[in-house]
Amino acid sequence: MIEVGGFKAADPSPVAAGILPGDPAQPLALRCLHETNRHFPPQQQFDAWREANASFLIHHSPPSRPESYEAEATTWSFGRLALTKAETPSGAYSRTAECLRRDGLDHWCFSMATHGSRVHRTRDQISMMQPGQLMLDSLAQPFEVARTRSSWLFLYMPRDLLPDSSGLAQGSRMLNTPEGRLLGEHLRLLAAELPRMNAAEAERMAEATQAMIVLAVAPGSRAEQATAGPVAAAQIMRLRALIRANLGSATFGPARLCRLAGISRSQLYRLFEVHGGVAQCIQRERLAAAHRALSNPADLRSISEIGESVGLFDPSSFSRMFRRSYGISPRELRLATSAGAHSAGSHVPAAAWNAGSFPALLRLL
Repeated sequence: MIEVGGFKAADPSPVAAGILPGDPAQPLALRCLHETNRHFPPQQQFDAWREANASFLIHHSPPSRPESYEAEATTWSFGRLALTKAETPSGAYSRTAECLRRDGLDHWCFSMATHGSRVHRTRDQISMMQPGQLMLDSLAQPFEVARTRSSWLFLYMPRDLLPDSSGLAQGSRMLNTPEGRLLGEHLRLLAAELPRMNAAEAERMAEATQAMIVLAVAPGSRAEQATAGPVAAAQIMRLRALIRANLGSATFGPARLCRLAGISRSQLYRLFEVHGGVAQCIQRERLAAAHRALSNPADLRSISEIGESVGLFDPSSFSRMFRRSYGISPRELRLATSAGAHSAGSHVPAAAWNAGSFPALLRLL
């Protein structure tokens, strides 16, 4: 049995996963998503961990069967950020194009080993990581990893919080700078302090962390990092919030966005130039919202109702755009979600499903 968000239910996955309370000495402390396979017999631990993460990552079978494969991960969500602290055995895993189509996640990810090492490979880059080195890469691209037994910190953030002008539209980037090392030390402190923080403290810490991130990754001089980067990022965040609030309007476009934001059309186009343009950004937001709804087994609306709720009123156009972006049709994703929910135990309450799934947690940021 596991306990998820106050509900008790038969374990819906091979790995125990649930929302655990924070420090009992602080009633308002943050809860966390905790996943582990330590309760399984050693010979079953690898299969359990691989199956539990199959929608997000593909864990590859080692040449010889390990005697044990103990793994554990704890994730705290604070503000629009999520920090994961993980203990993992040696092994190899990948995020494939199929994973990208299945979960639709495109978040930025900062990763740092506190113990152990890994080799990280994308289509164009191979990076060797040692303890204390910080890397920034994207969940929107396939990658392969081989690691030793290690301890890791991962910080996830939605794509709109970090402008693509940071030079990370493709590939990954090692942050071997004073600002990057400062951010790495900040992650260590976060992992130690978040379990003792309450929600208000964590919200303030998220704001401080975002400022440090912009400083660490923005291009140009330190003066530019301290002014232009954060200002542009804040403007983009506000504009994307306006876009999301108006997705249900099929006629919502650049002209109305300019009026709502109180900026000129030239300003708007300049801000979104590195994001592929305003119209493309609006379409991506519509499709991403539809993907989130279709991936949620608790959302019982029809596919056409979901399309209309995000401003896509023509079913054939909706299906065509969705397939072009995710490599799968809305109907195929709905069927896959339904099958996964039933195999995982559809008796688990919707609140428990949302809280007990790592990909779902990221979608809520």
